Amino acid sequence: MHPVKEKFNFDQCENCDYVFLNPRVEEKELHRYYTPYYLPYRGAEVWGKYKSIVAKSQHNQDLKKLRCVTDNAQISKKSLILDIGCGKPSFLKACHDKLSCQTMGIDFNDSGWANQEAIYQNIDLKIGEISDLSNQLKPDVITMWHYLEHDYKPEKHLKHLRSISKPETRLIIEVPNFDSVSRQKFGKDWAGWHTPRHISLFSPNNIKLLLQNSGWKTDDILCHGTMDPYLLFWMSKMQAKNIDWSKNMEDEFLNFLWGKFKFLPQQLKEKQKSLGIMTVIAYPDQS
Repeated sequence: MHPVKEKFNFDQCENCDYVFLNPRVEEKELHRYYTPYYLPYRGAEVWGKYKSIVAKSQHNQDLKKLRCVTDNAQISKKSLILDIGCGKPSFLKACHDKLSCQTMGIDFNDSGWANQEAIYQNIDLKIGEISDLSNQLKPDVITMWHYLEHDYKPEKHLKHLRSISKPETRLIIEVPNFDSVSRQKFGKDWAGWHTPRHISLFSPNNIKLLLQNSGWKTDDILCHGTMDPYLLFWMSKMQAKNIDWSKNMEDEFLNFLWGKFKFLPQQLKEKQKSLGIMTVIAYPDQS
């Protein structure tokens, strides 16, 4: 999703199989890779006359995230849900609207909610880093929907989140799974590489180790997530075709739907083996 053809290198740890970008792009240069070509920034509008269908699908994904939260935590009107890397804070809006709880989002810029104050007026939105979050915050749920793979200091930030949490706080992390069917199938064209925006690529064992070293205890690791696994397959196929990511995607929509229909038999197995995504549920380690 970047018009300049550059090559990037990933290394893998021989002990825990953790995969990491090396060398990394300097953080001050990252803005060059979050341009108007970046598909998540382009939203449903990029699908032209099909945008309402795509917007509905995105809303349904927010509801799946909400169900993931309520499946793993007791939420009341006094509960605080903190979303790290909130981007467009539609998930937090769904939490506020459906659960009537407190909501807060943080991101490194406001591109996801700029000029939309009226829509997100009931959500506490902040620009900054995790280390800026107050020790007095005490969230009930912390969510990271495809954030941790972008984080330059994951252990440091997870430790800070542990320090501001309550004993009953639940941490929910959704990330691409390096040990997945789609990565094995597409190799260098796998959309999960997402170079150079993805700094880390995790597998179940090493993300559990990271959490352990950061003061968290893993409760569960699911081999699926709220993100439709077909999206990784589709983006990987488009990557292999060298698609122009800056174009209007309207003419790709019917092929996208046909591919999704053919993918359904595989998707029925997503709870048995990871097709591309995993979800980790953790809580503060009290030992």
